[in-house]
Amino acid sequence: MEIYLIRHGQTDANSKAIIQGRVDNPLNATGKAQAKRTAEYLKQYSLKFDYCVASPLSRAIETMHIIKEQLHIDLPTHIEPDIIEREFGELDGKPIPQNYFQVVHQGLAKGMETDQAIEQRVRTFFYRFFQEHQHERVLMVAHSHVIKALLVQYIDDFSYDAYLNNCSINRLTFNQDIQIIDYNIDPLK
Repeated sequence: MEIYLIRHGQTDANSKAIIQGRVDNPLNATGKAQAKRTAEYLKQYSLKFDYCVASPLSRAIETMHIIKEQLHIDLPTHIEPDIIEREFGELDGKPIPQNYFQVVHQGLAKGMETDQAIEQRVRTFFYRFFQEHQHERVLMVAHSHVIKALLVQYIDDFSYDAYLNNCSINRLTFNQDIQIIDYNIDPLK
């Protein structure tokens, strides 16, 4: 199985450097255009997807809808709560603070999901997903910290400090364990 794991397109909160977490913000015009360009990028490879899954937040669902529409994918989108964005607690809806990385790494924000908790949630989800689904190629749309929580476990030099572009593409497979093939591919260049 191969998964194309895509970060959602831009929202107004992204463009204003506001932490979204689980706040349900829609895509802005730039985010919609990014999703269309991501579909164009994928189209050049003539990929056939046989399963589609997205986070329950509207920015992920909308990104998935646009990509499916552009690629003429006639499959339902399965909503998966385990790939919802990280809970940022009291930081949700607030501007990114100067000491953001320290706050995140040390879990200093009240109500914030810790690195360990999100990594466990994401690892458990992917192992379950790979065991329960025998699809050839999956299109999945999720969030920055969900993707980072996966990458940080499988790429030695990767950290939560890395920036993942909106609509970046990450490819992974499973053969006894999760393998990251490519990550943070920017289809918008």
